[in-house]
Amino acid sequence: MSSYDSSNLNQPSIIAERIDHVYTVGQNHSTQISDPYFWLSERENPKVREYLESENEYQQSVLKHTEELQEKLFYEIKNRIKQTDNTVPYRMKDYVYYSKTEDGKQFSIYCRKPIINENEHGNEQVLLDLNELAEELKTNFVNLGIYKVSPSQDLLAYSIDTDGSEYYDLYVKNLNTGKLLRDRIDKSSKIARSFEFSTDSRTVVFTIYDDTHRPYKVFRTKLDIDTYVDERSQCKPIELDNCELLYTDHDEKFFVSVRKTLSEQYVFIDSSSNITSECHYLQANDLETGTFKLFGDKPRKTGLEFSVTHQGDYFYIVHNEGDNVNFKVTRTPITNPCFDTAEDFVPYNEKFYCEALLAFNKHLALFGRSGGVPKLVILDPQRKVAPREVEFPEPSFDLSPSNNKEYDTFKVRISYSSFLTPPTVYDYDMENDKLIVLKQDEVLGGYDKTIYKQEKISAKSRDGVTEIPISIVYKKRSEQNPLVLDGDNPLLLYAYGSYGACIDAYFSYALFSLLDRGFVYALAAIRGGAENGRNWYLDGKLLKKKNTFNDFIDCAEYLINEKYTKPEKLAIYGGSAGGLLIGAVVNMRPELFKAAILQVPFVDVINTMCDATLPLTVTEYEEWGCPLEKEYFDYMKSYSPYDNIENDENIDKPYPSILIDQSFNDTRVNYWEGAKYVARLRHFFATKKKNQNTSVILCKTNMSQGHSGSAGRYDRYKETAFRYAFLIDQLIGKME
Repeated sequence: MSSYDSSNLNQPSIIAERIDHVYTVGQNHSTQISDPYFWLSERENPKVREYLESENEYQQSVLKHTEELQEKLFYEIKNRIKQTDNTVPYRMKDYVYYSKTEDGKQFSIYCRKPIINENEHGNEQVLLDLNELAEELKTNFVNLGIYKVSPSQDLLAYSIDTDGSEYYDLYVKNLNTGKLLRDRIDKSSKIARSFEFSTDSRTVVFTIYDDTHRPYKVFRTKLDIDTYVDERSQCKPIELDNCELLYTDHDEKFFVSVRKTLSEQYVFIDSSSNITSECHYLQANDLETGTFKLFGDKPRKTGLEFSVTHQGDYFYIVHNEGDNVNFKVTRTPITNPCFDTAEDFVPYNEKFYCEALLAFNKHLALFGRSGGVPKLVILDPQRKVAPREVEFPEPSFDLSPSNNKEYDTFKVRISYSSFLTPPTVYDYDMENDKLIVLKQDEVLGGYDKTIYKQEKISAKSRDGVTEIPISIVYKKRSEQNPLVLDGDNPLLLYAYGSYGACIDAYFSYALFSLLDRGFVYALAAIRGGAENGRNWYLDGKLLKKKNTFNDFIDCAEYLINEKYTKPEKLAIYGGSAGGLLIGAVVNMRPELFKAAILQVPFVDVINTMCDATLPLTVTEYEEWGCPLEKEYFDYMKSYSPYDNIENDENIDKPYPSILIDQSFNDTRVNYWEGAKYVARLRHFFATKKKNQNTSVILCKTNMSQGHSGSAGRYDRYKETAFRYAFLIDQLIGKME
């Protein structure tokens, strides 16, 4: 199965068994692929678990000398964070809701208080304590999916995942008595993560997954709110056969969700692929028995993406129809919603990328991007005043909507942070154009932001035209010379670059453990993300995907050439699709990097994208292409990390040390991708490179969690400490 020699830990001493396996790909072509490590995908095979456990033992042995450092890093991270704390309460009808953490407890506690008057609240009521739930269920993993309070405020629907598989059990709790309804929806029904109550709180609608973890059906059922149980074990699953099926999307590229507008007047069924949207709607008062209607005047149109919200007499639509690649805002009467007759509300601006629109009673809050940074623009349909942009002073920052649960308000709540500004919750007064600080998280341990510096620089891509933004942060060496550009700084370069995701400069309590040890942290906004607008994303997907990898390499070379660092001091990091990025650039330019972390990495591109039974595969055809078509197969094959390891051009090149950090219960990126990658890389080192390599190749598989890692906060601190210890060990060595 494998061999393991712990006496020589710097060599690839775990060699996985190679078993002949060939599969054929193609509709308009027929290509055979050899995959000698295919057997590692046999989840139920005892030899697979044995192999993964031996890899875990190996990485523990290799990094044993960092255990003291790991513990030190854990306490550094923990001691910066206020362990007993509350989130900012948000108002919903007669209560304010919030969550809290308590020192020594892994999980959040969800609470509310009744509103006595504008300045006074009543006694705290604990709605859901995930710590007690974990103890009751005898698990170390509890992840909350659905958390929804009924319009009547006396029922709480919540769903929990206890192993990271993202399959949930849903319960409904009476908040007056503390008892559970007898009705529950268990994970065998494959309930997904969208759920809504009817106006009278007696009927619910929810989505379920198909066998590939795709939300595809919407059901409606009436709750038996008069029958309760004393023990969780007495709850009885609702049979889907006894529920009313409202909607099914048979197209495997489309994901389905249900949501209620902030106005609480409408419920939408949204169905969307990566490039196409469709929507059905129903007045919320009719949710008990009504029939959903198709929104607009035509069914789905490939390439048309849109989202709908409601205010007063209008539906507001954010969409990309026509040449509006960065999206625009139109509105149409609720009496006859129609795309063709919708009027422009926010004229198209090619320099502003519209992302999300929140509709309040009198105002609209438009979240978007311009100039590579997030933007918030306030719109006032009733007063018809000019749009107002909210200004933020820092060059790079993270901005998103926070808990906005009230429709009849003139305040929009937002979350803000930057590399150096801790998470801050604001209310923005849309009537008086005023930003109000509600809370800025406290950083313990004497944090002083003035001894650090954040900057925004750019690297020119190899086309000689495209400028790639890079946000950097570091601890000042001195006031006169904040950063010495001598090529000797340890530097961690991070990027994602897929799905149009925008990764902005957010605050990390943990990052200061690297900065205080002399690290520079760099965040590259490479193509494939949408940091510079929608075209930035389109230029890094499908048959342009290599722009993502080339941009990252160009950023690395820029940082080296400008003396921010050197290859011997440069580490790289990416997760999920970002793991694909890291795997690809290591194959392309291994000599540029000293260390690489691939977290839950998507590295077995061809095999995964050929298996339509796996979660996400079919819907991902619009992101990567379908390998059954030769043009896409050839292109994907040319960059797939697993399929390009054994490159003769790299035989004489130094390789970075590599850490794969993955999860056995991951349903998004299966554990075998990283395991197979490591096995093939070790074979390449042992056969072609003849082990002329001083790097370490490690594979850590957590056997009881999923794609997002640990659910408990202390476990997450430990995971971060583990990864940081690996980086410090590789780039600095023993320093403490």
